[in-house]
Amino acid sequence: MILPDSSRPLYEQLKNMLIKDIVSGKYKYGARLPSEMGLAQSYGLSRITVRRALAELVAEGYLSSQPGKGTFVSFMRSEHRLLSFAGYSEKSTNDTAPINPSTHILAKEEIGVEGEIAKNLRVPEGTKVIRLKRVMSESDKPYMIDTAYFVVAQYPGLFDLLVDDVSTFALMKEHYKVDFAKAVKVLGVIRAGLEESRLLHCIPGDPLFSISKVIFDRHEVPIHYSRYFVQGDRCVYTLTVTGDMKDMQVHYRDEEESSP
Repeated sequence: MILPDSSRPLYEQLKNMLIKDIVSGKYKYGARLPSEMGLAQSYGLSRITVRRALAELVAEGYLSSQPGKGTFVSFMRSEHRLLSFAGYSEKSTNDTAPINPSTHILAKEEIGVEGEIAKNLRVPEGTKVIRLKRVMSESDKPYMIDTAYFVVAQYPGLFDLLVDDVSTFALMKEHYKVDFAKAVKVLGVIRAGLEESRLLHCIPGDPLFSISKVIFDRHEVPIHYSRYFVQGDRCVYTLTVTGDMKDMQVHYRDEEESSP
């Protein structure tokens, strides 16, 4: 409901209502929105107000404008399976490839590993690893922040191969001939901080999925560790459970445990 007496501008109220309708699926990917006049009449607003709300949604990637045809939903909520090895560039809604995917490297460095990262990779503290931090986008809209770790001794020459828009999974499987046998994933939810909101173009405090993943080879040796944050309104995660699965666990964070 549009509240004329609210301190929030009318165009912003309409914008948030349309985002809610898009994310919920009322307006699905590719659907044509009602005309400016139709929206203005439906919500009791001026066309100028409606036009501003639509323009901002176009700029933020939720909508696309096609002159002479109308305004269409360009937002697609991706579905990812927890029980899969697949990385971002290999999995999206209905098992199709992401639309115009891109990855941009934020940081790439060789460090001595310690703490939880060393534990997950099962290496002594101080072992040299490559830390790779990237932001992933779909149709130019930031979507995910991924930080991955690779043991240098396992992947000689990898540092120079890590560039923008290159799939690390493809490098591991095709260049280094790594066999993926098992993955352990931990799924949680955090709130976006200042850095996450800046990189993902969201609001501080917005919910983000937090996923930690360790991949093992057939000898039970960890070959990859990563942690990534995904906007909560951009995807859903599915989990298929069969009767013989006994390793499903829910862990409630203790109050004294620090946030990620």
